[in-house]
Parts: sequence; C-alpha cells; structure tokens
Amino acid sequence: MGDVRDGTVAAPVRVAVVVESGLLRTVVVAVLADTPDFEVVGETEPDRSVPALLAACRPDLLLVDLDAVDDPGAVAGPPGADGCAVVVLTARRTARALRRALGARVRGVVATDVPPEELVELLRAVARGQRMIDPLTALAALDAAVNPLSEREREVAAAAAEGLRTGEIAKRLHLAPGTVRNHVSSLLRKTGARSRWEAVQRARDACWI
Repeated sequence: MGDVRDGTVAAPVRVAVVVESGLLRTVVVAVLADTPDFEVVGETEPDRSVPALLAACRPDLLLVDLDAVDDPGAVAGPPGADGCAVVVLTARRTARALRRALGARVRGVVATDVPPEELVELLRAVARGQRMIDPLTALAALDAAVNPLSEREREVAAAAAEGLRTGEIAKRLHLAPGTVRNHVSSLLRKTGARSRWEAVQRARDACWI
C-alpha cells in the first residue's frame, strides 16, 4: 500500500471501486481521480466480474457498496486481492448497517452523503492502517444503542415483522387485541414512524428487534 506521510503518499494507493449505482460510482471515481494520493485501477458493479477485476488490478484498497452485497468482506476474497483493505459505502446510517459492516472484514465505514474531502481523508487514514468510521454514522449507531422498547413491545414488533395481523399477534402472545394495538401505538411513538411497517423497519435498523 502507498506510504502515507503528512496526509500524502509517496506512491498512489491503488483503489478498486465496486458500487452498484453508476452515478455514485462515477462520482467516487472522479473524486479519487482528482486526488494524487490515489489511483483508481478498476471499477465495476457488484457482480460476477468482481473476482476477475480484483485478480487483474490487485488493489491496495477496495471500496464496496455495502447495500448491494451480502458479505462485503468476502468480496476481497480472491487471491488477486490479498492484503486488500476493504472500506464500505452505505446509504443507511443505522446501527444495523454498522454492525453488519463491522461483522465483515472491513477497515472503514462511510456514508454515501459525506463531502468528498471527508471520503478522501477517511481513505487516507485506512491507507495508513487505521480502522475508520465516519463520525455521523458512528453517532447514529450510538444513538440507537439503548433499546427503548419493552420486552413485550419487541415481541409485538417481531410478530408484526412476520406479517401477522393484530388478531394473529394477540393469539400468539396470549394478549387481547386492544393490548396489541396499544403496544403498536407505543412502537409508533418510540420509533417516530407513521405506520406499523415503518416502525418495524426502524426498529430493525436500530437493532432493537
């Protein structure tokens, strides 16, 4: 990997960009191409062409679309990517996204809406061997760390996530339908959602269920 000193590198860090959105991929490549520290050696969508690309270009750093792959760490698995540091891009600043990223073999996590200069600085830090998370993503995960849902509310939310209706949830949990509706109302309030399904999604993103 390029030798980084005082925010610059003696030799450019070789970067491959694996991002599903053509527009986002073009923007990221343009930002890095305008930065002497980095050399974009390959770009593609997250598909079957990735192993061949990585074997051919042998990047130092791999920028991966977290929202488009099952296991971002596994993307860097082919022999051509040995020693490759993985940084993931995500559009979701949630505890669930962060937990998923850190559970894989990644060295950095950054949201897709950060300013270009922040992306560049984070990649420089990873190139120096650091493990980095952009601050707003880290804060969003910390905000969700304390679960405000009661045990019963979590049970109701989990049942709703399966697509069960009020009567079915009541039967499963041995509750009156009115009690289930009260728990759903509490879920809506605590998640700030406008519908049951939105509440379930927010609770999942925050790793509350």
